[in-house]
Amino acid sequence: MKKIVFLALILAPVVLFAQRPLETEDRSKENDLFAGKNNEACITLSFPQTLSPLFYDNDKRQKPAEIDTIGNLVNYHFVFEISEFDYRRSITIHVNDFTPLTIQKSFSPKQWLKYYIYDPDPTIVGCYDQLMREGMKLFTNGMYEDAKKKYESIKTTCSKIESETEIDQQIASVDSVLIWRDMADAYFDRSSYASAIENYQKILRRNASDVYARNRMSVAQVQQKEDCAAMIKMADIYFNEKDYANAQLLYEKVTNGSCNERSKAIVRLQEIILKQQHFHALTYEFSKNVPIGLSIGGYKDRKWSGYFTLRFNTEVFEVLRSNSDIDAKPELNISFGWTKKIVKPVWIFFGPGYTGIGQYIYKKEDLEEKVELSLSDLKIHSAVSPEIGLLGKVIIGKGIGIALRYTFQYRFAIDKETIDYIGEIRHVFGLGICF
Repeated sequence: MKKIVFLALILAPVVLFAQRPLETEDRSKENDLFAGKNNEACITLSFPQTLSPLFYDNDKRQKPAEIDTIGNLVNYHFVFEISEFDYRRSITIHVNDFTPLTIQKSFSPKQWLKYYIYDPDPTIVGCYDQLMREGMKLFTNGMYEDAKKKYESIKTTCSKIESETEIDQQIASVDSVLIWRDMADAYFDRSSYASAIENYQKILRRNASDVYARNRMSVAQVQQKEDCAAMIKMADIYFNEKDYANAQLLYEKVTNGSCNERSKAIVRLQEIILKQQHFHALTYEFSKNVPIGLSIGGYKDRKWSGYFTLRFNTEVFEVLRSNSDIDAKPELNISFGWTKKIVKPVWIFFGPGYTGIGQYIYKKEDLEEKVELSLSDLKIHSAVSPEIGLLGKVIIGKGIGIALRYTFQYRFAIDKETIDYIGEIRHVFGLGICF
C-alpha cells in the first residue's frame, strides 16, 4: 500500500502537468441571429490552430456541421434543432494534455452563440513541443550541433511524438547548414569569396539570426570587392597591351566572381572573342593560265559573312596597251559570295561568278601583211562561273595567322561553241593571311 501511495505521489505532478484546464471567452452578441431554419440554433467554437479538439455529447462523438478558418482561428459550427420541450444542449471538448471542457447552454430558435476556447498558459507545453522549441532556439542561436542532439533526444525522451517527420526535417535542416558552413569556410580560406558568399547566403536564408555567417559574409564581400577591383585593373592593362590570353583569364574570373564590374568584363570578353577570331582573310590566288588573283573576305565564328575575288593574267595588261600577241588569251574572273564556319578552323564559301576570255579574230591576209592587232579584233567569250571552296586558318601569333584557300570553279559558257576554248573546270589555290 505504501508503494502505491509513493508511486501516486511521484506521478501526481506529471498528471497535473499533462491535464491543464482550457479557458473560454464568450464572444456572442445580442443581435447575432442564425441564418438557418426557424427551429434551428447554432453554437460556434473557435480554437487557435495549435489546438486539435474532439467533440462529444454523452460519450458520443459529435461532428460539426461546418468548419472554416479565419486568420489563426479554426471555427467549428454546430447546428441544433430546438423545440419547446428540448432546448438544452451540451458539448464536451477533448484536447490532448487538457482536462475535458463541457459547455452546456439553453438555446432558443435562431440563436447563435460564439465561444473562444484557448490555452490560458501557452508557455506550458508537452514533452514533444518543449523539446522542439528548445531545439529551434539552439538552431536560431547558431548552436547547430546542440540543436541536432536536442531533436534526436525527442525520439528517446518523449513517450508521445506528434510528428516524427517534422523531427527528421529539422535534423536534415541542421545537417544542411553544417555542410554549407564547412564549405563556406573552406572557400573563404582559399580566397574564393564568391563561393563563400553563396554558401553563407544559403545559411542565412535558413537561419537569418546566424551572427557568425553574417559577419563572415560581410568580410568576404569586402575582400571580394577589393579583389574584383584589382583583377579588372590588371585585366585592362593586359587588354590595352593586346595580351588577350591573360586578359581573358582575368575577365572570366571577374564574371564568375559576381563582381560589380561584371558587365564591363562581359563586354571586354566579347571584344576579345572578336579580336581572336582573325575573321578577315586576304589571299593571293593562282590557277592554270591565271596566275594573278586577290581574294578578301570575312570568315566569322558565329555569323555568315561574305567575300570578293578578282583573278586575271598578264595578258590583260598587254591588251590594255594594244601590244598583244595574236595567240594571246587574256582572262578575267570576278566572283563573290558567302562564308560560313564548318568546324573550326575550316570555313566553307560559295557564290556566283563571271569569267571573260579574249580571243583575237583575224584574216590570213592580215597576218601576212603584219597588220597590227587592235581591240576591235578582240572577241570576249563569256561564262557564268559559280564556285565553292574551303578556307583554313593557322594562327601563328597575336592578331595574325596564315590562311589557306582552295576553290573549285565550274564554268557555263554562254556560247556553247566556246566551251573548249573557255574550259569547264578550274582549280584555284590561295595563300595569304588572316587578321
